Amino acid sequence: MVKVTYDSGSDPVLRTGERVFKSVEVWTNDPKKRMVLLSLQGVVVAAGIPRIVFPETTFDFGSVREGEKIRHRFYFRNNGTDVLRIGGVVPS
Repeated sequence: MVKVTYDSGSDPVLRTGERVFKSVEVWTNDPKKRMVLLSLQGVVVAAGIPRIVFPETTFDFGSVREGEKIRHRFYFRNNGTDVLRIGGVVPS
């Protein structure tokens, strides 16, 4: 058995739906078949997609006395199929 792995992430020009053709050379000590060429093909499919979901997107602090500190937490979850990365949070 020969196990073959292909990493589509190493080929940055591939796009979803594109057909990929690769080959693998298997070298042996068989005098009649020193090299066997295995042909591989496949179709690039879309990777997982992260999907951020905020159950609550607004919050009314109401009346706030001068100098008073008020906190509120906004919770979120990832409903997608890939890792969600947060690049930064900037208040307005």
